[in-house]
Amino acid sequence: MKKLKTINSTMLPLNMSNVDTDQIMPKQFLKRVERSGYGEYLFYDWKKDPDFPLNNESYKGAKVLVAGDNFGTGSSREHAPWGLQDWGFDAIISTKFADIFRLNSINIGLVPVETSQDNVEALFNKIYADPNTTIQISIEEKKVVCDEISFSFSLDDFSQKRIIEGLDKIDITFGYVDQIESFSQSRKQWKPKLV
Repeated sequence: MKKLKTINSTMLPLNMSNVDTDQIMPKQFLKRVERSGYGEYLFYDWKKDPDFPLNNESYKGAKVLVAGDNFGTGSSREHAPWGLQDWGFDAIISTKFADIFRLNSINIGLVPVETSQDNVEALFNKIYADPNTTIQISIEEKKVVCDEISFSFSLDDFSQKRIIEGLDKIDITFGYVDQIESFSQSRKQWKPKLV
């Protein structure tokens, strides 16, 4: 997992509500277990429309996805955030995220930023007025700034530390190797006795 303290980027607008994980990453692409290579399948069916935002060259290279209300609802597939991150997104801004989608995103260092409908609408307006508009997301300060738009977002301290330091659950476990080894050596063997 890469370390993220600050994201400075342009934005891609996905002005749609209730976008579910089945649309983010369709079921036919869930057969692999590695985390890479899913970006090309992101919004697979919707990308068939040439006017879909991911097909718009104006938004190429955007690391921040600004989405409508209730993003990531539906089934709890990890592949949805994998695809978003593999496409190049470091953060998603919406008014609401499904809980499991939010946790799956944090687990890979994809930052879910929840804010008000007014802030999301203001960001959409900025993007439509000028696709080159940049946004700054500070994970350290839990703050978003885009010109005159400025707001804080909620992120628990443990998740914040993990994202800033680039620590996934395996990395965290490795931090306890000595204690695990000590416990393993000191615990009783619960083998059955042969009679």
